[in-house]
Amino acid sequence: MGDNVPADRGYMVTLIQGDCLEVMKDIPDKSIDAVITDPPYYRIVDNDWDKQWRTLDEYIDWIELAAVEWRRIIKDNGSIYVFADDKVCAYVQTRLDKHFLLLNNLVWHKTTNMARMYSNGFRCYAPITERILFYSAQYDPTGWETVKLDMNNFVPLREYFRQYQEAIGLNIKQINARLGHRKAEHAFYWNSTQWDLPTPETYAELRKLPSNHGFIPREYEDLRREYEDLRREYEDLRREYEDLRRVFNADDSTLDVISGPIVSARDNTEHPTTKPLWLMSRIIKVSTNPDMTVLDCFMGSGTTGVACVQTGRNFIGIEIDPQYFAIAEKRIHEAQQQPRLMEAN
Repeated sequence: MGDNVPADRGYMVTLIQGDCLEVMKDIPDKSIDAVITDPPYYRIVDNDWDKQWRTLDEYIDWIELAAVEWRRIIKDNGSIYVFADDKVCAYVQTRLDKHFLLLNNLVWHKTTNMARMYSNGFRCYAPITERILFYSAQYDPTGWETVKLDMNNFVPLREYFRQYQEAIGLNIKQINARLGHRKAEHAFYWNSTQWDLPTPETYAELRKLPSNHGFIPREYEDLRREYEDLRREYEDLRREYEDLRRVFNADDSTLDVISGPIVSARDNTEHPTTKPLWLMSRIIKVSTNPDMTVLDCFMGSGTTGVACVQTGRNFIGIEIDPQYFAIAEKRIHEAQQQPRLMEAN
């Protein structure tokens, strides 16, 4: 089933009960901004879901089938987050590496965890972490991901001021001394992103400096018109660049170890691996902007959907288990009745 939120809420929510490998076939190509999902972990335990894989190889093959669909539906500048059990994370990574560029093997450090209380009872180091594989759909390990913003848009004017400096025979420090201020120096930073046109008053002072080689300074209005044309060209390129570059809203806490508590007893659900809302909100806000579309194809109890509703992202959630689907649907519906968090990201 699908649940379409009224337009005045500013986002769309679609919830579908079913097998994600089948449901994802109906999602259009390159329509998803981020896949953020927590697949069922491979364990040899006695429950119907986990018994569908007789071997680890079968499980990894199944993960790759999902990855093939992610590759098709993710936008060229999209991001993929996949939670993984530390015991099989390396195996999952080797398959996902065939389809995406690994950026981080993130570690969620669980600051509240039962293992801390009983660490002396383990016959191994007590587990207080979980892995999250963070991938880009683009393939440039420099971090620019395919699109590079051309910072040399002002080369024609920079060349003019290079000739100007050559004609007056002064370096930047000497120009500052002659003018009695530093207001013209950015005009001579032709190898820097700080380049800018001087004010009319400063340019008039520059024109009074004696020059040689027959150099005739241009009229300021002529320079200003060229500068404005180049500025518009630069802004068009910058907007194109931002549209094509992978979203990454970093701050000084965007580290490859994410520390925080597990889900509280009040917010926990019957799903065995309910994720805390703070964690899913954090990931969503780093790798998407408002009105972008997030897919969670193993929706579970719906925490990713709740986080999307609270932050104004479109959400597509898929869950095969009817019990967990009902929990997710209820939680997301309740979140829709609450005021949206007023944040820029």
